[in-house]
Amino acid sequence: MSELSDNLTITLRKPVTLGETFTEMRLAEPTGAQMLEIDKYRGVEADLMSLAIVSGIPLPAVKMIGARDIRAGSRYLASFLFDDPKTGDSDT
Repeated sequence: MSELSDNLTITLRKPVTLGETFTEMRLAEPTGAQMLEIDKYRGVEADLMSLAIVSGIPLPAVKMIGARDIRAGSRYLASFLFDDPKTGDSDT
């Protein structure tokens, strides 16, 4: 498994304005407390909540971010939260 970057800054393809304008989403390795909070959600809701929790961007603004940026951020966070699936032949 390759080493994960401690931080990821995603420059939003389309800035989002909700009270303030967000032009980027800054993500980092989730803390244990953040992992517990994220674990309460499933599916797309979990993706959106995890981005809001870790980035500090309010959920209503995260919901306005484009799908490609959401997917990039979700993949980064998922790399900390889930084990890589095993591939190839097993030893059993």
